[in-house]
Amino acid sequence: MKKKFGINIGYHKAWRAIQKVVACIRGTPEENYQILPSYLHMMVGKNPGMHTSIKRYAQNRFAYMFFAPAASVAGWSYCRPVIAVDVTFLKSKYRGVLFVDVSKDANNQIFPLCFGIAGSENNEAYIWFFGEMRKAIQVRHELVFLSDRNQSIANGIGKVFPEARHGICLYHFEKNLKQRHAKATLINLFQSVARSYKHEDFNQLMSQLKSIDKKTYNYIMEEPPERWARSWFPRRRYDMLTTNMVESMNSVLLKGREMPILRMLDFIQEKLGE
Repeated sequence: MKKKFGINIGYHKAWRAIQKVVACIRGTPEENYQILPSYLHMMVGKNPGMHTSIKRYAQNRFAYMFFAPAASVAGWSYCRPVIAVDVTFLKSKYRGVLFVDVSKDANNQIFPLCFGIAGSENNEAYIWFFGEMRKAIQVRHELVFLSDRNQSIANGIGKVFPEARHGICLYHFEKNLKQRHAKATLINLFQSVARSYKHEDFNQLMSQLKSIDKKTYNYIMEEPPERWARSWFPRRRYDMLTTNMVESMNSVLLKGREMPILRMLDFIQEKLGE
C-alpha cells in the first residue's frame, strides 16, 4: 500500500480490512452456519445418492455435520475393506475439526469416502460420525479400520462397528516411541518386529528388544500385538500399515481449513472432482 499508493497503514488495520473483504466474498462464518442445512439439501438434490446429515444442540446450535459423496458411496464396494481415519484441525473463526475417511481402490489409488465436522475429538462426536458413516456405506466383510492411538476413535469404532477390527498406524506408534526418547536402534528393531510376517520372527525380535530395553518393551506391549503387528493382526491389511493415505488427503485439503464451512465444502468437492 505504501509503495503503490503512498499510504501508511498499520498491520491491525490491514488485517481488519482483509477480514471484511473475505467476508464479502465468502460470507461470514455465522451466515455460513445459518444456511448450512439448505446447502446440504441442495447438495443432495444435485448429487443423487449423496448421504448428508446434520445434528444440532438445543436452541438450534450446530453440533456435527457429515457427508459422503455419491461416487464414494457407489465405489466403496470396489475398494479394499480397509478404512483410514484421521482428523485435521480447522482454522476458521469457530475452529473445530474435520474428520476424513479414505480407503484404496483396486488400482492402489487413494479413494475418499466421507467427511465430517465437529467442535472437537471426543467419544460422542466419533460415535455420531461413525453412525452416519455406517448408514452411508454399510458394513463390508472383513472390515478393518486404521488410525492413530486416539482412544475416542477406538471407542467409536467399537460402539458402531463391533464386527470390524481396529489397527494402529505404525508411524504414530513410532512417533510415540521417539517422544519417549527411544534410541534409533530400538526404533529400527520395532519396525522389523511390526512388519515381520511370522510369529517366530516376531517373538525372536521382541526378545532382542526386551534384552536391550525392558522399559520400552513393556510400553510397546501395553498395546496388544493384534492391533499393530502384521504377523498377529487377525485380518488382511493389504500392506497398509500406516495412515499415510489419509494424511495425503489432509495435505490436499490444507488450504480449505481456513475457509468458512460452506466455502470449505465447496473446496473439498472441487478437489474431489479433480
